[in-house]
Amino acid sequence: MGFTHYTSKIETLKKILNNGFAWIPNKRGLIANLLPFHDFKEREPQQFGMISFTDLLPEGAHGPRSTFGNYGIVISQEWTSSNNIQKVIYIDSNGPIFEALRWLFKYAYDDLVERSLNREGEVSQMAFTNKARAAVAGGILYAKLLELYEYVEPIEHSYQQEWRIVHPMPLYGYKETKQEIINNVSPPKGWGKFVHVITLTPNDVIGFVCPAKDKEKLQRALNHRYSEKHIYTFEV
Repeated sequence: MGFTHYTSKIETLKKILNNGFAWIPNKRGLIANLLPFHDFKEREPQQFGMISFTDLLPEGAHGPRSTFGNYGIVISQEWTSSNNIQKVIYIDSNGPIFEALRWLFKYAYDDLVERSLNREGEVSQMAFTNKARAAVAGGILYAKLLELYEYVEPIEHSYQQEWRIVHPMPLYGYKETKQEIINNVSPPKGWGKFVHVITLTPNDVIGFVCPAKDKEKLQRALNHRYSEKHIYTFEV
């Protein structure tokens, strides 16, 4: 069994098959506890979009479905591995691990400020939220911690058993809702024409997931290239 991406509508599932995945920004709030003296209300570090999957089998994926929706695309491990999927790290905001992480972020933050002031005369605000800009400013440790932050989630979300692919480029144009972002790339229009979108082929898809009552509806909706794929069902 591979990794499953869940969505809330059959129509959205079809858009993914036809046009690829939309990159959805994910604001987690952990950074406010790691660096409480800095204002991250407008943008969190590396909030440039990601694609989420779970490794839970369909019969045990109640948690992810309750969050993302009842319709899933099961993707092969070969496809996800070639697209740099990584397992999410779940962090409890209380306890020694979080305190150690908080210390590291504060040390790296101060190091970034000091090095940036020495190099540029002032630190760019973009360097606090963009690992590439942080590295250019000389804050290598902070840049590496921002890369780690791409794969960190609060412990409250551990029921999702998430794996994710994060966008490799810093895209600052996300102002829309999740549905608006999906609409912009399926099919591509406006800024959606210029965004790197990860697509699928029938060879990448193992099967689909849906409620048992919707199996025939999903079968009718699928493109003929996917009509022979197995549909895993569950009772609502």
